[in-house]
Amino acid sequence: MSDTELNATVQKGLDLLDQGEVKQAITVFEGYWNSNRSQPDSWFYLGDALAEDGRLDDAIARYREGLKLSPKDADALTTLGDMLLEAGNHNESLACYKKVLEIDPKDADALVSIGLVHNSQDRSDDAVIAFRQALELEPDNVFALNALGDSLYGQGDVDGAIAAFTKGVEIDPEDPAAHFNLGELYYDLDELEEAEDACLEAIRRDPAYSMAYLTLGGICMDQDRTADAIAHFENYLKYEKSAQAADMIAEVKAVIEGLKEELKG
Repeated sequence: MSDTELNATVQKGLDLLDQGEVKQAITVFEGYWNSNRSQPDSWFYLGDALAEDGRLDDAIARYREGLKLSPKDADALTTLGDMLLEAGNHNESLACYKKVLEIDPKDADALVSIGLVHNSQDRSDDAVIAFRQALELEPDNVFALNALGDSLYGQGDVDGAIAAFTKGVEIDPEDPAAHFNLGELYYDLDELEEAEDACLEAIRRDPAYSMAYLTLGGICMDQDRTADAIAHFENYLKYEKSAQAADMIAEVKAVIEGLKEELKG
């Protein structure tokens, strides 16, 4: 198979993933992997598709095998760390991120990831230290600012959290996550108008940012705006297709049914 054919196969699989055709993408990447097992990327592409299908253990196994072929692939180590964190394997996840940092001591994102593991272990002070170290390396790192804001809010530092999220929005106003995080914070503070404005800004930047629709639906329910709540929740279902969100999708469907019955009554 020529390089052109290989690249076309990979692109086909990636396109299928983008279109939400996960099963078909897995089939394509399995074919690529079968013909190219000596290439680490064949393991990684298949792992990505399996993860998208909710088969996290299988995805992790593929990444482990790929990293045997390319042990210093920082991107693959980061992805494996993310998968292990999602699976609740904190120690191995932390080890992956630390390896990334050994490869590149100035990788601010690796420090943020280390902080996220600490957060998952209820080590919020250590998490804040890691996030601040990341920001020392890259003061404009929005990933770090968003993570820092989450941690500070969890510690009760509302002003610090708002400052971190606001700075993230100022640095990258196109980042929907920065707007959404600010909206979530305002929602928790019961400042509904500010929360709605921030979440609407998130979906203006990225109409497929599904989590913002959940918060907008909640805001509308709190304000007895039932029709608006239904519309936002339906948009959530329109854009959220990941296997990992299956429980939330089912819950939102039930909420929509209840709201529609309420409108009838």
